[in-house]
Amino acid sequence: MKLSAIKKILLIVCLLSTHTGYSQNFNVQSAADSYKNLRETKNRLKELTDAKKYIDLAAANEQTANDPKMWIYRGKIYLEIDQDTTEAVKSLDPDAIEKSAISFINCMKTDTKNNFTDECKSKIWVAGARINNKAIAALNKADYDKATRYFSIALEIIPFDKDNNLKRNTSITADLITYNLSKTAIRAKDYSKAKGYLQKLIDIKYNDPMLYVNMSRVYLEEKDTTKALSYVEQGRKIFEENTSLLAEEIKIYSAQGRFDVLIDKFTEAINIDPDKEFLYYNRASLYQVIKNNEKAESDYKKAIDLKSEYFEANYYLGVLYFNQGADLANSAKNIKNNDEFETAKKKYDEKFKQAEPYLEKALDINPKKTEEDQRLYKANLNSLKQLYARTGEMDKYNKIKGLQEQR
Repeated sequence: MKLSAIKKILLIVCLLSTHTGYSQNFNVQSAADSYKNLRETKNRLKELTDAKKYIDLAAANEQTANDPKMWIYRGKIYLEIDQDTTEAVKSLDPDAIEKSAISFINCMKTDTKNNFTDECKSKIWVAGARINNKAIAALNKADYDKATRYFSIALEIIPFDKDNNLKRNTSITADLITYNLSKTAIRAKDYSKAKGYLQKLIDIKYNDPMLYVNMSRVYLEEKDTTKALSYVEQGRKIFEENTSLLAEEIKIYSAQGRFDVLIDKFTEAINIDPDKEFLYYNRASLYQVIKNNEKAESDYKKAIDLKSEYFEANYYLGVLYFNQGADLANSAKNIKNNDEFETAKKKYDEKFKQAEPYLEKALDINPKKTEEDQRLYKANLNSLKQLYARTGEMDKYNKIKGLQEQR
């Protein structure tokens, strides 16, 4: 081949290469122009459609795939799509928030000259908050793959949020996201991942007793009772008063038929520190499980003596008396002799009357903060309604009925 022909070929290749590079930069600029027009146009759908088309072309081409300008505009365009309230715009891409968040991450990674870093920092945390919220929504809908993916992206954003906007504005932290990843893994029955997330949080002393409860439950699913119990015991050393950990410990020892071990533990603790009301409450709960009602009653009363506003102690003492009254009332149904029935009725009426002040007190002091509080509040209302029906206190009955109807 002649030299002149080679030169012509090289010139054509050079021109084509230049044209290709220009074309891709043109796509980035066209996407940027459409994005800027959003502030001046009423036709957001058209501008975002055009912006998406151009930025997708640029993202798919190796000439601009690592261009921080492309990434910043891709992040902003997809964030606009995600934030839009109209169905037509949202339908442009149902996973817009994922593409936005990943784009901002890539912008921070590739912007070595810091041309877009400040602007990206102002946007990336917004995308992080939104994708975290959508991860929670996916978790609630049992879409565990999407929840895991979204939480993981939110976690990746945290190091780039240099001004801690996520924490300051939304209380989202790396630890909280990791905790939610553990919940997702547990629900997905991916116990290996769940243990990894939970252990990471335990190692950094994340302040939540449910870490130990959940770790225990994971090991129980794997039939490792020894490990399950060891995590409950770890948790109880830190969160002595936590009832969820106690319930988990009771469940394990119950399966083993070893309530005596637990009762002995609380008795030892009471001997060392007799002024801790929660120790009496915990031991009372165990006595109630094994039907030693006399000792349960004594311990509940001691807990209330030490702390009159003890919600759980008031509630469960009321339940203890209420259940005794209900048992006596059921037994009385079979009594044929009127005198014997009246004697029996007097006994169960006394038990219901004993239950009344404690259940009423519990209703007044229930903080209604946690799911367990709400569950007990509902049960408390139901118990009081039944009690007032039996005692003929119709004004109180109607008040409780009204509270139930409000829920």
